[in-house]
Amino acid sequence: MWTIDSWYREERDNARANAGQIRKMADHLLEGLQGHLNSSTDETARLLIESNRKRLQAVPDFKRYPELRGMPELVAAGWRGLKEGAGLTDAQQAAYCDYNFFYHRHVCTGKVGKMGCSLVYFPTSDRGPILANNLDSSPSEPFGPPSWPVASEHLIFGGVSSGVFLDEESPEIFPAPVHKIVTRYCRTTDEAVEFYTRYKLFWGPSNMLVIDRNHNVAMIEKSSCRIGVRKSPDGFGFITAMTAEDPGMSAYLADRRAASVKARKLPDPCGDTVYWKAQDRRRLLMNELLDDARKNPTLEKLRQLIQFRSPERGNVCGNGEILFPGGNESEYTLRTTIWLLREGKAMWWGKDGNKPSFENPKPDVTFNNVWLWD
Repeated sequence: MWTIDSWYREERDNARANAGQIRKMADHLLEGLQGHLNSSTDETARLLIESNRKRLQAVPDFKRYPELRGMPELVAAGWRGLKEGAGLTDAQQAAYCDYNFFYHRHVCTGKVGKMGCSLVYFPTSDRGPILANNLDSSPSEPFGPPSWPVASEHLIFGGVSSGVFLDEESPEIFPAPVHKIVTRYCRTTDEAVEFYTRYKLFWGPSNMLVIDRNHNVAMIEKSSCRIGVRKSPDGFGFITAMTAEDPGMSAYLADRRAASVKARKLPDPCGDTVYWKAQDRRRLLMNELLDDARKNPTLEKLRQLIQFRSPERGNVCGNGEILFPGGNESEYTLRTTIWLLREGKAMWWGKDGNKPSFENPKPDVTFNNVWLWD
């Protein structure tokens, strides 16, 4: 049973165990918003704190969303536990709790930041079911060893960025903990997809992979208000950031990109249009690589896929490539992780200074007292 005290204690204890990383991430998010807003720390914190206050007070219709009964008090307790457990300032807490909503709602009016990331699942291999992820971002983002990806005894789900330019605004702003509710109530991929669809106004933008114990895989592409779902026919699946394969979502994304270029009076091609095309090419490339890998799925095949780099075909794993003359660096793959889900282990690689992640393997991580996957 969820209680105010259980939410507070769970968040407090988790925050204490990861306090340093949480504080670093909070500072990173706060500094990022300051740069976008060209404002002081105090002003940025004020805006975030006010946003959090308004969101908690925006209580949704419980008849339509019955799972949210009592949730304002639970969320507030969780936020309080996070702050106390990690020793966060008001500004750090506000950034950590509200960054994604505030960024997409108030910063991304004409453009969105560039974030990559990819997630790939093999239901079978020479080492059992395996999952891989690239964390693609700016070198300033803090990161450490990977955590265990299994959400519950029933489900794995993970997400990457979904940047939609001039996106619609959701009428729902309450900070519903959608993923936590899915973990509690859903037992299958179909149940999770139904819930994510019914609650589509409360989460995202994000592209997601959802996997259940029977290796049913759904690939979700999500803007603030719209959702596209594709089901894998054989348990193999992937998602990657800043692109969409679902026909409806792909058309919407193209429309918003064109509107954004027009609104900002940008030429075509420009840095943004070249970047978008590169993300679309990565999706097509990953389809090709996955089609090849599923013929003989192995751990090495998955490693080759998630760290693929080719001057001719393009990259899945990035290293700050400049895609447009005079343009900025694109994302770096800060960390690549491959989880051996049956064994409770993770292999990973991490960027270190000028040394790219794909040249820097790290010691394997072994997880104890976790749900194994077979």
